[in-house]
Amino acid sequence: MNYSNFIMLNKIYFIIASILIISMTNAEIQTVKYTLAMPEPSSHYFEAGLEMSGIEDNYIDLILPVWRPGRYYIFDFASGIQEFTAKDMNGKQFKWHKTNKFTWHIESAGNKLLNEIHVSYKVYADEFEMRTRGLDEEHAFVNGTSVFMYSEKYRKLPVTLKVVPYKDWHVTTGLENSNGNRFEFSAPDYDYFVDCPLEIGSQVDYSFDVGGKEHTISFFGDADYDIEKMKKDFTKIIKKNFEFWGSVPYDKYIFIIHCTPKSGGGTEHINSTVIGIKPSDFDDEESYKHILRLVSHEFFHTWNVKQMRPKGITPYDYTGENYTEELWIAEGGTSYYDELMILRTGQASLDDFIKEITDAVQDERTRPGYKIQSLAESSIDAWIKFWKRNQNAYDSQSDYYKKGSYLSLILDLEIRHSSKNRYSLDDVYRTLYENYPPGSGYTNTDFIALCEKYSSRSLRNLFNDYLYGTKPIDWEKYLGYAGLVLNRDDSISLPETGIVISEFEGKIYVSNVLAGSLAEKYGLNLEDEIIAIDGIKADYKTAEQKLSELNEGEEVRLVLFRNNSLKYVTLRQNERDINKYQIGKKSNPAELQKSIFEKWLGTKW
Repeated sequence: MNYSNFIMLNKIYFIIASILIISMTNAEIQTVKYTLAMPEPSSHYFEAGLEMSGIEDNYIDLILPVWRPGRYYIFDFASGIQEFTAKDMNGKQFKWHKTNKFTWHIESAGNKLLNEIHVSYKVYADEFEMRTRGLDEEHAFVNGTSVFMYSEKYRKLPVTLKVVPYKDWHVTTGLENSNGNRFEFSAPDYDYFVDCPLEIGSQVDYSFDVGGKEHTISFFGDADYDIEKMKKDFTKIIKKNFEFWGSVPYDKYIFIIHCTPKSGGGTEHINSTVIGIKPSDFDDEESYKHILRLVSHEFFHTWNVKQMRPKGITPYDYTGENYTEELWIAEGGTSYYDELMILRTGQASLDDFIKEITDAVQDERTRPGYKIQSLAESSIDAWIKFWKRNQNAYDSQSDYYKKGSYLSLILDLEIRHSSKNRYSLDDVYRTLYENYPPGSGYTNTDFIALCEKYSSRSLRNLFNDYLYGTKPIDWEKYLGYAGLVLNRDDSISLPETGIVISEFEGKIYVSNVLAGSLAEKYGLNLEDEIIAIDGIKADYKTAEQKLSELNEGEEVRLVLFRNNSLKYVTLRQNERDINKYQIGKKSNPAELQKSIFEKWLGTKW
């Protein structure tokens, strides 16, 4: 190239670069800013705001999710939205209308670009127990998907949030503070933003360090709890998970505790969890174990679901059902490990764990629904059946939590047996975590391939029978791999009323009616409220004891409340032939059986 051509080329480069710089200077920076206020908590209304700039479109669609990750159920959060407005930077209103139940379509006048919009709306929030959105005179809670709208086109932009709390309330969240302001936060994108719930109020925050990472127990409610004991016990669970997974995907972690008589359950998030417990859970050691089991479950989810996820929920589609056959891995596998982890920490005894297995055998061999619906189908049907309990759920449906944990257990034993105790289900989960980072997504096929890799043999029949089929589990075979013997007495008859009761908000309800039982014959229905038993006002413990202690042929008179009417039912105790199981050790185990038992359960034979 001669010198003159070189000079000419450089001039062209300079002109192009100048044009690009001018264009970048003139272009509006794209920003997404949220605000959240709660001036009158007793009204249950949040005031939400969204500002977006640099849009450069003549219309934009804003979406409010219809569900929240962690609960595979359509909530239709838009039902709580009112007084929606959209304005420009000068306060002039844009035209808008709803195009469906979750979308607000905003458009500019003529051919003008929106460029910048200021959106505001109110959100009615009174669902603390659902762990979605709640606001009252005591505190506020926000799961982001239930309150904050987004644009699919700009979903990956960084976001900021400014919270205007009520009076002297403070904010506890996994979000990072920004601008040195304790009420301003930032997130890399919408998905991360809404996966960091907000607890706002006078909650007490207790921080502690584990492995160089900051952890916080944020406690709302009144209970006789020992925070030092909680920190010590939570630390054991945290360390065991660090050891199990080999890496930590967060810098800080928040345990948001809601402790009220109505609280229960938990939801996992990217670097936090929301856990509902009752004040009575601190009354004794057995009840306290319920807290540890729940913490173990939700914390295990930090890796299993929040990092590696089934392909069917990767990425999240917030506008509808996210069907997947792998919930038995995401939830059932976690249910298996939640108890196994606290056994490994010493917070549960070997007897506790063996009893869990005994109960599993009893459940798997007596629940009619396991013979009708496969585990894979149960995962798919989570959206349309599992969270919509009805009269025949127990009799016609499987349970991807429970049955998923049963399949995980026998897979663990199968892998240990086939590999001569070199590998276990632990290796499968760790490899799944390494191979499927956030954004990739795994399938049953991927999971099965890893199980076969560590087993060094085909497991096609096992998965055809127990995942895709409804064949009863051969517990005797798999427990035998660890030198355990399943004993049963076919002659035992257990008393049965045909109903299962549960407590919710201080009331007692019929939660299950067994098909073919006298309870069904006498007309008891799911969700019947039990008011009194034998003329005495019913409370849960008394009702459960009364129903369980009836002898064959004895009767009990129930007063029920159904459809705003009182019902009177006389229920007779019946006898049903059913196998009663016990698990013991083999008298002369093989060396491999002893080895599997010891390595699996972390104890000497």
